Amino acid sequence: MTQLLRHRGLRIIGLLVALVLVIGWMLLPPATRDTAPLAGGPPTARGAYHIHSDRSDGSGSVDDIAAAAARAGLQFIVITDHGDGTRQPDAPQYRHGVLVIDAVELNTASGHLVALGMPAAPYPFAGAAADVLEDVRRLGGVGIAAHPDSPRPALRWSAWEVEPDGLEWLNADSGWRDEPGLALARAVLSYGIRPAPAMAALLDRPADLLARWDSAGATRPMPALAAADAHARLGFRQESDPDVSTIHVRLPGYEATFRTFSNHAVLNQPLTGDAHADAVDVLRALKFGRTFTVIDALATPGALDFTATAAQRTTGVGDSIPIHGRVSLRARLSGPPGTTLQLLRNGVVVGSTTKDELVLETREPGVYRIEAYTAGAPGLPPIPWVLSNPIYVGLHDGLVSPAPGAATPSSRIPARTADASTEKGTNDVSELVDEPTTDSRDRRFAGEPPIGWRYALAPGVAAGQYAAVALPTIGGLADFGRVRFTVRASAPVRAWVQLRAGSATERWGRTFYADGESRLIDLPLTSFRPIGSTSTAAAPLPRIESLLFVIDTLNNRPGSSGSLTLSEIAFVR
Repeated sequence: MTQLLRHRGLRIIGLLVALVLVIGWMLLPPATRDTAPLAGGPPTARGAYHIHSDRSDGSGSVDDIAAAAARAGLQFIVITDHGDGTRQPDAPQYRHGVLVIDAVELNTASGHLVALGMPAAPYPFAGAAADVLEDVRRLGGVGIAAHPDSPRPALRWSAWEVEPDGLEWLNADSGWRDEPGLALARAVLSYGIRPAPAMAALLDRPADLLARWDSAGATRPMPALAAADAHARLGFRQESDPDVSTIHVRLPGYEATFRTFSNHAVLNQPLTGDAHADAVDVLRALKFGRTFTVIDALATPGALDFTATAAQRTTGVGDSIPIHGRVSLRARLSGPPGTTLQLLRNGVVVGSTTKDELVLETREPGVYRIEAYTAGAPGLPPIPWVLSNPIYVGLHDGLVSPAPGAATPSSRIPARTADASTEKGTNDVSELVDEPTTDSRDRRFAGEPPIGWRYALAPGVAAGQYAAVALPTIGGLADFGRVRFTVRASAPVRAWVQLRAGSATERWGRTFYADGESRLIDLPLTSFRPIGSTSTAAAPLPRIESLLFVIDTLNNRPGSSGSLTLSEIAFVR
């Protein structure tokens, strides 16, 4: 009897194991399919953008990451370790046959910004998103809004009024964070068998973000990239980015992430093996939106040729074309059988086919781009298998952004520079110095002398070091709308101009850039934002009693020193 029960028990266990295996197999996402090459298309390179190494909060070295990219069949990677921009980027190089490009992910007060093609910054980049973006552009870089639809508010880009140079339409780290527990459990169970398809199963089409992208593209070019945001480091109870948690696992792996999706850069010529020249070509494609995304976990490698032709001129993704008569839009795709190829204008489908080619003749201006869908694509709504950057038809051709000019004041009152005083931290230096120059740029303004100011922040760790010059504003600023001044600095620096209410510690401020060139700074008082805890969001102008110029550790390292010349300081309306 005991033997019979044991036999039955073993049969039940065997049946349960078989049932679990069958259910597990049924829950597996579809295996990756292969696609054929596309004849006659432009030269392209497949790569991954937005990757973290062990220089910040990734788990692998740059060499480890390049080796993983090579195994995944990629041709380039863009490392974007967290930083303040002051580290000199590594020169482009080939590792394991993969082109490695170095960039940086910056923190701003309104989310993270990836800076591409930027040399080392002269001071730490941080603070208001507009100021960080201004600094990145000044050095010749472009700023890409990172994980703009992240479920974590601290990471989500929120400064859309600033208009970044591009955005991440897809971010692998954000993609799974809004999924229900059942979907996450399925992905975990599937990861060990089909890692990339398991990760792709957590992706959805970000409809709201794509609508914002289409809308932005109507007024200015707005490239979009797919961000791996690869760390190979899953922390527990992660509360920050970069993640500083001590307990973590090396999942999802770099190779699995690189096999999930990729950016295809449309190049001027095939990669040559010259790291510097190839990096210039790849970065040009990323900066100007000459790319398309393929979800490789669904089908790989994928290929797209999307062009617009008018008056014997042909352009491709990321470019603009004027309307001369009719514009012929043509898309050719190499995809799995049954793939649906869609052409969208301003986010609305205007053409669709299950063939491998789509042609549309149009006279309508707009933002035209491609989305392609394969059978069984995951997500609600489904993730596009291929998504292209736009061709801008009848928009932006030859667009040059006008330089902002200072508003002409109806009246202005000089600040009382003769009554300037200094403030500083315990071990910092802040002192007024005589200006030996008679340079006309530093001339007296309505009898008020220019201010020569020398500062030095105490060395060591950042612990509230600051130096300041304070000017009294007796009677408040209720009758004024702007503050205006001219500034020169001994070296490139970003400093504060602040408003202080009475003798209280409440302050509101903006930062400004200064260097050896004499610059006119003109700032609306309504643009000043709270610094720390304040009783009101906007500066209470009738109660403002001090105008301050401040150097602190937001954009300056401890031990920094230098001098500024401030002249023609005035309140205007």
